[in-house]
Amino acid sequence: MRLFYATVAFTARCLFRVLYGVRVTGMSRLPMHGPLLICSNHRSNLDPPLLGAFLKREVHYFAKAELFETKLGGWFLRKLNAFPVKRGQFDKSAMTACVSILSAENALVFFPEGTRAPADGFLEPKFGVGWVLAKTRADVLPVYLHGTGSAERFSSKRPQLELVIGIPVRAEALLEGTAENRDGYQVVAGRILDEIRKTSRLTTLAQFYEPGEVHSREVIEDERLR
Repeated sequence: MRLFYATVAFTARCLFRVLYGVRVTGMSRLPMHGPLLICSNHRSNLDPPLLGAFLKREVHYFAKAELFETKLGGWFLRKLNAFPVKRGQFDKSAMTACVSILSAENALVFFPEGTRAPADGFLEPKFGVGWVLAKTRADVLPVYLHGTGSAERFSSKRPQLELVIGIPVRAEALLEGTAENRDGYQVVAGRILDEIRKTSRLTTLAQFYEPGEVHSREVIEDERLR
């Protein structure tokens, strides 16, 4: 891990522990080598820095293109392996960057839902993650972030956030029987979301007998979550 990245991650990790309290479950399941598509649920702006701070492997991830508009901000994000993505569309250049990152045997964080979901559930995934998996055949690591959608700083009840690492899944198992087209990629994206929902049962901060509901993408507009 590069010194700059490690220093920022350590600082962020300390802040998260002080402000929110964080528990990490299943870190031993994180593959430390080879191409890895880390797929997580997304409920808060805390999610990307939380993953970058606590995962014991240097990762690459998206950031909305607007964050790269300033010279300093763009420099800082790129130093942390972030790259821009245009929201609300299939950004081919960003998807191509994903393929390049995984082809170089790096780890890539991907939020299949594409934007923040309601705090009590999940959002129907977009097909992009299925496209990336079909092009790279990387292993998929499902991750569940618990509590970020309703996190309160300095809570007396700590920890209140949990990063739960699931069981890696081979690409072949997720791609089996699907076509190399948009409908096929959508099926794969749904299977990946199912793995994240299964991982939610492993949280130690709550007992989920059934994973949270998968909401239609219409709730994005209703709840102004963009």
